[in-house]
Amino acid sequence: MKRSVQGIGEAALIAVLLISCLKSGFYFTTDLYPVWILYGLLLYFGGISALMLRIAASGKEKDAWEAAVSVPEIVLLMSPFILMTVYAVHWLLGPLSVHGTVNQLLRWGFYGLFAVSAAAIARRQGGRVVLAAAWHTTGALLCGSALLAVYDILPLPNAIVFTSNAGISASGSRLAGLLEYPNTFGMLMAAFLLERLFALPPLLRQEPGANGGRLLRASLPLLPYAAALLLSESRGAWLTAGVALAAGLALQQRRSLAPLLLAAAPLAGAALLYRQLAAAMLAVQPVPGLLTLAGVWAGSVLAGLGLCRLARSGAAGRRRLAWAAGGILAAASAAAVFLTAQERIVRNFGSVSARGAIYRDAWRLIRQAPWLGQGGETWRFSYRAVQSNPYVGSQVHSGYLDMLLNTGILGTAVLLLLLGAVGWLLLCSRRELLPVYIVFVLHSAVDFDWSFGLVWLLMFLLAAWGISYRAAETEEEFHSGEGASEAAASKRRYSLGTAIYRFPSRGMAAILLLWIGINGAGIFLAFRGEAGYRLHQQALVEPSQAKAAVLLRSSLQWNPTDAGTALDLARRMPAQEAEDVLKRSLSYSPGHPGLIFALADNAVKRGDAIAAAYWTEAGFNRDKYNAPEQTKSLERLFRLARLKLASGNVKEARRIVRVGLVLYNDYARRAADRRMALIRNDRDFRMTREAELWGSELARLEHSISDSK
Repeated sequence: MKRSVQGIGEAALIAVLLISCLKSGFYFTTDLYPVWILYGLLLYFGGISALMLRIAASGKEKDAWEAAVSVPEIVLLMSPFILMTVYAVHWLLGPLSVHGTVNQLLRWGFYGLFAVSAAAIARRQGGRVVLAAAWHTTGALLCGSALLAVYDILPLPNAIVFTSNAGISASGSRLAGLLEYPNTFGMLMAAFLLERLFALPPLLRQEPGANGGRLLRASLPLLPYAAALLLSESRGAWLTAGVALAAGLALQQRRSLAPLLLAAAPLAGAALLYRQLAAAMLAVQPVPGLLTLAGVWAGSVLAGLGLCRLARSGAAGRRRLAWAAGGILAAASAAAVFLTAQERIVRNFGSVSARGAIYRDAWRLIRQAPWLGQGGETWRFSYRAVQSNPYVGSQVHSGYLDMLLNTGILGTAVLLLLLGAVGWLLLCSRRELLPVYIVFVLHSAVDFDWSFGLVWLLMFLLAAWGISYRAAETEEEFHSGEGASEAAASKRRYSLGTAIYRFPSRGMAAILLLWIGINGAGIFLAFRGEAGYRLHQQALVEPSQAKAAVLLRSSLQWNPTDAGTALDLARRMPAQEAEDVLKRSLSYSPGHPGLIFALADNAVKRGDAIAAAYWTEAGFNRDKYNAPEQTKSLERLFRLARLKLASGNVKEARRIVRVGLVLYNDYARRAADRRMALIRNDRDFRMTREAELWGSELARLEHSISDSK
């Protein structure tokens, strides 16, 4: 019975990873809601069962429950829940966005549940096999589905990103896979590639011929992962993979370049495929393409094994020949990649300059609340007000800066402790996994990988996988007192900071009650979010406006913090009722540009000159480079001023005209800024012909009002 329950938990953990792959890596929190509910219920009832067993056994057991855990493990397991608590505090204090804060609270609660589950599996017999299966299955799904999409076998509409901008892609197309974002997809392919590469040294140290089958199986994924990494055309992923590779080679206890020799041929095959597919813009005929893939794959793997066997022969001449051939293959691979992506590698760094502007603006925003931040998704809801030029960037493109914005120095310190704990666990237990960890840590500094829930799940899976290599031995050492051999010394290194923690029955019951409470709260919030989201989606496809409005009202009852639902409902309501809905929503998301412009439009419809002037000015300040919305606002102000003048209300007409002219002049000044010709103008901010017309009409109306005095 116990084994069956454990098997369900292990299957659920793997299922969560696979579902996250199929749901764009849990980039959207709405995709996380149903999984939170189901996974949370499983762990909720598991916690209740454990609590009941603990209570039943409390009167029979003389000894308290005890476990040997290290300080890094405690930090690893507690950090997600501490960050969850930080977001809960923000929710109580009033964040920039309640909706974004609750989403982040749910995310970190879910990551914490996953981390505890993975760590529990790591300590069971056979847990290492389960965690390895979870890792490899996830990698196979991500890489296999992406390559099948390239060869038109699997229809994935957003798996390939097409662009004519050479600064984004040298070939005009980039592989994004199920994640639908090439940079993070490339980072994950680099992580899976390096895990396979550094799994080879233990096999290569064994006697030749003793493990040919295992060596073949271990080297099979090298070409697909390398090809997917190259096809992503992520310069950041390429660079971090190179740094992590160098660090991994330096960290090897027995320094050897043999894995590189074995991988030279598969990497050369991947470079060949990249050159061929990039020239075709990732559009090839399925049958010829698959035949080419199979031929290159099989040939490169066999060539790699042949070179490795040649290098391990007794003759020095054969060894030199093998290394020379490996060097030639490596040089040819690098040359093929460079010649194919030369335009992107050595030129077109517009995206880098845009990120520089984002980082500078983010630092200015961080200084507004340096210690605790401003709550979840701070950048998404505030960047339009602080951006120094019209880039498109609802993500800050740095996980560390994003955490600083959300939780300040205090939350970021917890994050750094978490990352340090993962690194220490891997260093002491399974340093072959450190290059994978380095890829995660480095690439997230220059991109928004951490906005994908899958990345954090894999990070915790990686840590648990490392724990699984030493957990059983550490327990044995503590209870047996061994410590003389080299193996015991290795275990002592791992167990630095490890102690036996004894939990009295009441203490253990309190921990289980806390666990049940976290699960219950998360399930409740996720259920409300899911119910609101489903009703909102139904309303969007409902042809009847009246029925759609009813659905949207119900959606807001379940999730009143969703500004998108409030905006859709306001469009279907009379102006007076819509104002109440918009203001209520604005109380949950202060400064939301969409809500502010909607309130300005609503004020014009109601004929409220003071409110129209106030909200329009606020909208211009909260979204400085939104040319379409600012053009519409000028038109609305002009029409309202003319209406007021026609009704004899000259005072209000004059007020509206003056506000409109001030805003028009600010708009014109920003549009005429000479920097516009030199910087990235992703939002196409310019003086529109319509805006010039409404500016002229406002000026003419001002002269008319002055002449009528």
